Amino acid sequence: MDGFPKKIRWSRFLDRRTGRGIIVPIDHGLTIGPVEGLDSMAQMARWIGHPGITGIIAHKGMVARLASYGLIRGVGLMIHLNGMTSLAPHPNHKERLTSVEAALRLGADAVSVQLNFDGTNDAHNLRQLGAVVDEAQQYGVPVLTMLYDKVPCDGDQHRLSRLRHLMRACVELGTDALKLEAPAQIPHVHALLSGIVEHTSVFFAGGAVRSEDEMTRLAQEVVTRGATGLCVGRNVFQRESAATILTQLQRAVFGAPEAPSSERSRPSSVPSSNGKPPHSMEAAE
Repeated sequence: MDGFPKKIRWSRFLDRRTGRGIIVPIDHGLTIGPVEGLDSMAQMARWIGHPGITGIIAHKGMVARLASYGLIRGVGLMIHLNGMTSLAPHPNHKERLTSVEAALRLGADAVSVQLNFDGTNDAHNLRQLGAVVDEAQQYGVPVLTMLYDKVPCDGDQHRLSRLRHLMRACVELGTDALKLEAPAQIPHVHALLSGIVEHTSVFFAGGAVRSEDEMTRLAQEVVTRGATGLCVGRNVFQRESAATILTQLQRAVFGAPEAPSSERSRPSSVPSSNGKPPHSMEAAE
């Protein structure tokens, strides 16, 4: 990652002691609509201030709302630039929805794009990433690429080879960080990261909701093999106790103590934009 403005911004997503991160994306609403765990400010307030979280990814409209309730403090803020609803005829064709400049005006430290390769949209994806990187470089803003290969593959080796190629393509176009699905075979993590983690941060997604033990083991396995950390959404905010899994992941990724710091402890209720808790949300807590 070149340039001190970019390095300063990126440092806000990493634990100072270990250089690793736990980033929680909350951009799901645009794609799939209302989702349990993100359905209200009261739900998000229960976990969003946990000290294990080093960064949040959200669309621009949600960032403004979270900020008005005082729920974005002390973490790196990443604004997601593209998307498409699952209602669309081609949901893998993610369109650009905002600019790097607009993200900066909202207080972003970094930006992200999602590229779903389905075998028909390679050119569209590569053009979009190239344009985002060029724009971000003008402002010294890091770019995270959420990379998903949707093409059916004949076996794990074929899938691994395709994903390695797509990762390299994103690196060639200048992305600073990658978010990937964890491979079915954990030993393949080493092959995915080889030659990449020396110069590019790599985070692994949690995917579909799995058990707390499985999630903790995944965290331990990927960071042991050189990953920068996790970029996990549903496996955090769809838990009965998001704080419990975040504490476990914090320990697995950072080796951090369980006790939250006074500065990062979650708010007990959701303040309104005028600083007073709205009664409906207070009751929900």
